[in-house]
Amino acid sequence: MDGPPQDDRSARRREQARARTAKRRRDVAFWSVLVLAAVLAVAWAVNPSWSLRGGSDGATAQAEPPPGTAATGTSTAPSSRSTARPATTTAATQDAPRDAHERDYGLKASGSPARAKVTVPVLMYHRVAPMSTATNATSYGLTITPKEFREQVAWLKRNGYTAISQAELFRAIEDGAALPKKPVVLTFDDGYIDMVKDVLPVLEPLKWPATFFIISSRIGERAFLDAAQVKRLSAAGMDIGSHTVDHLELPSLSEASRMQQLSQSRKELEKLVGHPVRWFCYPAGRNDAASAASVAKAGYLLGYTTEGGSVLRADSLTQLPRVRVSGGGSLAQFAASVKAASAAG
Repeated sequence: MDGPPQDDRSARRREQARARTAKRRRDVAFWSVLVLAAVLAVAWAVNPSWSLRGGSDGATAQAEPPPGTAATGTSTAPSSRSTARPATTTAATQDAPRDAHERDYGLKASGSPARAKVTVPVLMYHRVAPMSTATNATSYGLTITPKEFREQVAWLKRNGYTAISQAELFRAIEDGAALPKKPVVLTFDDGYIDMVKDVLPVLEPLKWPATFFIISSRIGERAFLDAAQVKRLSAAGMDIGSHTVDHLELPSLSEASRMQQLSQSRKELEKLVGHPVRWFCYPAGRNDAASAASVAKAGYLLGYTTEGGSVLRADSLTQLPRVRVSGGGSLAQFAASVKAASAAG
């Protein structure tokens, strides 16, 4: 019997060759993936913070911990009893946290603060806008012009003052951490749109932090910051604090309503900025013992009133005084107020 035609034998040989080639490629791909997985496993075992996106030191190398929780890994934020900044391994990132608010992670009150008090002027601002925006005597007193604000910051800088963050202030009391020679805290109530327009451009070049107390229900309303602008402030390293959901005076509310105003605003702000919100300011400054207890219960570490003063006591961290910066005052009056506040205690 004659064998298969020559063309059929050639076709079978070609098909067999293609099958062998395909198998070799599959084998190579399989072993390549296996080797790569082994290499990655070894790299991760040596340094758990390592990632394909930027090594262990990249700004985006680790996922940000969820709001209200401590970061993990070897370069996390300090615990409540530690004052050291996270370690870094490159000159370009020396003393810089992975994100602008890593300093906030893991903060908590121990119940035994290292200091009974510190003297730090916490300057209280509201609007930084042209006086034409003031519609009555109250709003006039709450408004300073952008020119006046620039002059005040320039005076502070020229006279050796340094703006500090809320976390730095908290750690000075809680852990006994050192503060600069002339510390001040800059706070801005209500969350007006001029915070991005006229305040941030002055502070950002100096790398000075400030705290912006936001009424969460007014985000995006006329004359108030929108969500993107709140995130812009946070991304610039500014502290974001709560001013309740609806700017309601806490002593006039039931305990349930107080907790709703405190907890909901904190939750909304944390969701927006993606990091813990631990700072609070009482609407209209109204506070009492029950309100202060609710502020602490809601998870805030520091709470501010409108009462005058600069001596910040460890036994009243949720009822702290501030130094009012009023509209219509001169630079000399501002300077005298800050000097007197710095010398108090």
